[in-house]
Amino acid sequence: ETPQGAGCNQHILDKFILKVLDRHWHSSCLKCADCQMQLADRCFSRAGSVYCKEDFFKRFGTKCTACQQGIPPTQVVRKAQDFVYHLHCFACIICSRQLATGDEFYLMEDGRLVCKEDYETAKQNDDSEAGAKRPRTTITAKQLETLKNAYKNSPKPARHVREQLSSETGLDMRVVQVWFQNRRAKEKRLKKDAGRHRWGQFYKSVKRSRGGGKLEKESSAED
Repeated sequence: ETPQGAGCNQHILDKFILKVLDRHWHSSCLKCADCQMQLADRCFSRAGSVYCKEDFFKRFGTKCTACQQGIPPTQVVRKAQDFVYHLHCFACIICSRQLATGDEFYLMEDGRLVCKEDYETAKQNDDSEAGAKRPRTTITAKQLETLKNAYKNSPKPARHVREQLSSETGLDMRVVQVWFQNRRAKEKRLKKDAGRHRWGQFYKSVKRSRGGGKLEKESSAED
């Protein structure tokens, strides 16, 4: 029986038949699903579609942290900790200057990059604004209860947990983060003070017992 081509559903009368994904193809029909380049030597598949190597890794390979596009294995990349970037995406988010080898920069939690100059400028501006007294955030009893329950589960919650708490309580993400920082610092201080108190009581009891022994010895000597 003459097989039908998977790409065109026409009978294959060619001398050579290609077989990919357990289906038969005309050599002219086996093309990359993205760029439509004819595939002859090698192809990659996913979910029933075939791709050339370049487009397959663009779609399903490692994603650039900055643009979220796939990075073909033939491209040179930049890395910062666990984040990977295209060369042209490895740039400061403020001035857009592309960062080169040896440049100092600051890496944010979400993988965004800030060159040293812009970071220090922004920090100076923040410090000058901090000179003016910032309004205190009032946390309601209900919000406080939600934060305390979350603290019991994890004193140092991950970013996505803080985002969820911010959404539930209506508090700013920064307020939630600072509350947890202050809570951890308070508990650490209380534990430290409690330890000092216990040791203080211990030394006092030892001192009293030693003092009592001396008095008893002196009184017996007089007898």
